[in-house]
Amino acid sequence: MGVFVGVTVGALPGLAISTGMALMLPLTYYMNTGPALALLIGVYKGATFGGSISAITFSTPGIPAAAATVYDGYKMMKRGEGRKALQMALYASVTGDTLSDIITIVLATTLAVVALKFGPTERFLVMFMAFILIGTLSGKNIFKGLISGSIGVLLALIGSDPVSLVPRLTFNLWWLRDGIPIIPMIIGLFAVSKMIEELFDIIERKRKNEEIEKQDLSIIKSLFSKASAKLTWKEYIGCWREMLIGTTVGSIAGMLPGVGSSGGAFLSYGVAKQFSPNKENIGEGALEGIAAAESGNNATMGPTLIPLLVFGIPGSVGAALIGSALTFQGATPSPRMFELHPTIIYSLFVLLIIANAVNLFVGNIMIRFYSRLGQLPKYILIPFIIMLAIIGTYVVSNNRYDVIIMLVIALLGFLLNLAKFPTAPLVIAFILTPLIERTFRIAIQTSYYDYRVMFDSGLSKALLGITIILVIGITKLKDKSKKITGDLEEE
Repeated sequence: MGVFVGVTVGALPGLAISTGMALMLPLTYYMNTGPALALLIGVYKGATFGGSISAITFSTPGIPAAAATVYDGYKMMKRGEGRKALQMALYASVTGDTLSDIITIVLATTLAVVALKFGPTERFLVMFMAFILIGTLSGKNIFKGLISGSIGVLLALIGSDPVSLVPRLTFNLWWLRDGIPIIPMIIGLFAVSKMIEELFDIIERKRKNEEIEKQDLSIIKSLFSKASAKLTWKEYIGCWREMLIGTTVGSIAGMLPGVGSSGGAFLSYGVAKQFSPNKENIGEGALEGIAAAESGNNATMGPTLIPLLVFGIPGSVGAALIGSALTFQGATPSPRMFELHPTIIYSLFVLLIIANAVNLFVGNIMIRFYSRLGQLPKYILIPFIIMLAIIGTYVVSNNRYDVIIMLVIALLGFLLNLAKFPTAPLVIAFILTPLIERTFRIAIQTSYYDYRVMFDSGLSKALLGITIILVIGITKLKDKSKKITGDLEEE
């Protein structure tokens, strides 16, 4: 079910992975751990592949991570090779995803052993490192990313002080004493705010009397005709270098907070354009370009869970939502998770692999249907999604004030999007703030309020050094990704 919902969300231009996961998150509240993780992982993986369907069919990426697929995919579509392009996108996605999941399983278990040696001070510094890196999630403007993160901190402080239980920032409203619940926050920020934005876009177009362009369905109808060529085994194997490049680059990008699937896709595409034996044809409608971009963006999904599972730090919005589901199940991600909840950890690993097989099965069967989803008018989708959001928010705790919170957060998210502020730093800061506050207080209290404890151990100094190196390295990596994107747009 998760893959089906995910591919549907990915194939619909304008929606996002976070939108689908946010709408499914309330359902996990009533599920056992295994089904809850299966649902969210399915949406996560399905949506990442689904974005390539509209990218190839309409030259409109369903999600930002599929933007690099447009360069070759749409040109193949216009040549009458759309079926082959869609199949290459699916098989490259599953290949890169599966290989990166194996890397995730190996690295996560290894790093978890090291993480168990961390004391309160080291855990605080790891959280501090994540906080510093929030600026890397800001896209073009680091300053805006830090402001968004600061808003997340402010929202996380609403409620009762964790030590003295004194209400803070509640404005004497009793329903804020327990703080802002995560589900209204996520649904409002990523689902409803996006729908408000789309609604205003429709109103603006109506005001200007603009006609929304309609895609000629004749090309889509011919996608799976008998005359349409299928992807052959030889063509798939012939792209092994590009898929290996995508898997390697995407896995590294996934482990670095802030680079994300979009960065993984464009970096993989750029590296393939430099080192592929068929590099002169990439960008002109080549299978190699699709293979590199799709394996690159899908390869980020497993590794982005490594910081979450090992240190309790979400590396992306998708990882943050999976971490929220784990918290609902009583398994808050932390360095001791491998020790306290081994069954959940290894269930997650198995589900990562199973979801790839389901993605392959569903994708093969439903590509023809999904390729037409981009034609659904927004005036049908918007009220349907808003209705699901309100119901999903209310049923979790049967509290009408949660709906009010969700709508206020949705308005905040709309205003942030309008001002081009990224929302990912906000939600990650919101999740990290309670963890940072708790670890900082424990570290200070156990050292009898001697603040020098933060810099006493060699591990603490190493973590501070790693923070500086990561900030410099990720900044350069993002600059490289932007340069590649700019070069492609010029071409």
